[in-house]
Amino acid sequence: MKLRPVGRVVVIGSVNVDRILRCPMLPSPGETVLAMDATQGFGGKGANQAVAAARMGAATQLVAKVGADADGRAALADLRSADVDTGAVLTDPAAPTGQAIVMVDPAGENSIVVVPGANAHLTAAEVTAALAAVRLLPRDVVLTSGEIPKECVRATAAALPAHGTRWVHNAAPAGTLPDTRSTGRRPLVVVNAVEARQLTGTATVTEAAHALTNITDLPNPTNLAALTDGTVITLGGEGALVVADGRVTRLPAPAVTVVDTTGAGDVFCGALAAELARDTPLPEAVAVAVAAGAFAVTALGARGALPRPTDL
Repeated sequence: MKLRPVGRVVVIGSVNVDRILRCPMLPSPGETVLAMDATQGFGGKGANQAVAAARMGAATQLVAKVGADADGRAALADLRSADVDTGAVLTDPAAPTGQAIVMVDPAGENSIVVVPGANAHLTAAEVTAALAAVRLLPRDVVLTSGEIPKECVRATAAALPAHGTRWVHNAAPAGTLPDTRSTGRRPLVVVNAVEARQLTGTATVTEAAHALTNITDLPNPTNLAALTDGTVITLGGEGALVVADGRVTRLPAPAVTVVDTTGAGDVFCGALAAELARDTPLPEAVAVAVAAGAFAVTALGARGALPRPTDL
């Protein structure tokens, strides 16, 4: 694949250290399960997305916060080794680096508990200052997620240039979309099927896609207090739905052997941002992201299988 010269990917997000437990089954409430083994890796939605974008050939910068601990130093070293610019990753002397406990069953399904740590201490003022230093350009793509404080997402929207720079918001974990109406900026929203229905209260994925794109049509639009610039709903092994300009496009996923679904959505978002920074049209960019997400589930851990463009 020949890569076109393009803009950068700037991720405002979280950095975690992952404790991965391979279990014979995921525990039910009140149940104790003996893990078959335990490993450690690196994660956090922001860090995963940034590494995925860099792996796909995009010049990538991360705005985040880690603790002044061994986990934070190791996470930063890992990011730098992946060609992610960490100049805007801050260190909090009072909070630990975020961590995630990831339980994975033999089918690759997972349950995750996240301890935000320093991620929760990232402030709107710090995000504003970091984006001012980055000097966003028209072809750049900014990527945010629900794993950072909402005020940081609003600060991102307010700091975007009036024209050109594209904003992608991964609304995970699901809650409410940040109210960015006063900024006049609209994100391309990326969610999975469960999150889409949680955000909209609709019965089907297609209804949710339309609702996220036309928020004023919802019976209770205050739960989604932001307009969007299109919606992408990931469907796991079934691919993704894209809603933009009033059209719905369904893109299938390639068949793969699933080892671990942890981080597949983050790889999807990073690859999508990298393609959009190349000015790839949205449906084609999502098709690449679907393939990247499928590649990601073929190994253990959030970054166990990170594709390069030639892999796809």
